[in-house]
Amino acid sequence: MKITYFKAVCLFIVASVSGVIHAQTQISTNPIAPIANEWKFSLTPYLWLPGISTEAPLPETNSSSDVTAGDVLKHLSGVAMLSGQARYGKWGLLADAAHAEFTDEHVRGGNVISTSSTATIKLTTFTGGVSYNVFHEPQLSIDTLVSLRTVNVKANWRIDFNHFDDLSLSKRARATDPVIGIKGRSRISSTDWFMPFYFDMGGQGSKTDMTWQAMVGIGKAYRWGDMMLGYRTLYYDMKAGEPLQKTKLGGLSFGMGFNF
Repeated sequence: MKITYFKAVCLFIVASVSGVIHAQTQISTNPIAPIANEWKFSLTPYLWLPGISTEAPLPETNSSSDVTAGDVLKHLSGVAMLSGQARYGKWGLLADAAHAEFTDEHVRGGNVISTSSTATIKLTTFTGGVSYNVFHEPQLSIDTLVSLRTVNVKANWRIDFNHFDDLSLSKRARATDPVIGIKGRSRISSTDWFMPFYFDMGGQGSKTDMTWQAMVGIGKAYRWGDMMLGYRTLYYDMKAGEPLQKTKLGGLSFGMGFNF
């Protein structure tokens, strides 16, 4: 079912991309939009298929779970991603929401835990903030940003002890942390191709020691918007006893941005 659903999504993306490319003229579009004293908006639905590496805070263990990006379809239970931006002059408002559910049936733990143990993580993040353009040229644009990132996570473990009864554990957490960072894009020569980039870092809240997020990719600009293929990584390290212990999600992402 998951494979069929993913194939349908891929076919839809390919059909959409083929249609919009076929509709374009040969006129090159500068991916670095000029700064204008009027409201400009963009909305980008995207697909992100990360692998996941995490350490689960199980008592008396240093349990960890790893799912590679190539094997992620067998572990991905649900996914939804959307980002948007509003700009006026050098100032901007930005938002990004992502939800993913992962299940790993091969948790590595101590000697008392069998390989049939199961770990499930449901992770929802929302980042919203303000940006300000600090450098703008026809070939390069850079914004600084100040944001808040909220994460909701639920982690479940079903543990099969070799010499004891099975045990089920559940942990929930919600944290909101300030983050600062930069984002922008660099035009490739004088073409309509560009390299988008993003990085933020924060944490030190009541439940989080550190969180950071990074993305780099390649994209092509059109009159209606752009398409981007990149690699995105999200890292969370919560305080002792919380569900996300040194958790990293990283993988390819594909998005179609619409300007209006």
